Amino acid sequence: MKTLGILLSTAGLAGVGAFALTAAPAQAVAAANCSGATSIASAPMLRDNKPPSWGTIRLVRDNCSQYWAEITMASPLVANAKANAFLVQYGGGSNGRVLSCDSSGGNGSVIQNQRTCRTPKVKAASGSITFVAIGREYHNYGGGYEEISENATRRTR
Repeated sequence: MKTLGILLSTAGLAGVGAFALTAAPAQAVAAANCSGATSIASAPMLRDNKPPSWGTIRLVRDNCSQYWAEITMASPLVANAKANAFLVQYGGGSNGRVLSCDSSGGNGSVIQNQRTCRTPKVKAASGSITFVAIGREYHNYGGGYEEISENATRRTR
């Protein structure tokens, strides 16, 4: 009887594993269908509003109407520096909602030896929702991080 119980429990686990394997391809298909990321607005990262550009802030959309902000620095950041992208949403009941690379679903702000980060993706099927991407660069001179550059894309859909 003990052997029968072990056999049934093992079969049950195999069934759960088979179910999980059948669910994964459907998720992979959904993710593949949301490819085609397109930069719809961008702005250079300038210090004191003067060239040269130290990076780029972009507002990005995929073909599933998901939007996010992405910052890419020209070179990997040095110690005591960091950068972050912010996605500001207008309309759709979330007027002024702000997400950053550090928000849940983002991949964390840019730190030493890194160049890029992105915010979480926001689904926006309604035509009344618009977005702005903001990029900020910071440096810690010993008293905490201070903003040294900022730029934003135009507000767009």
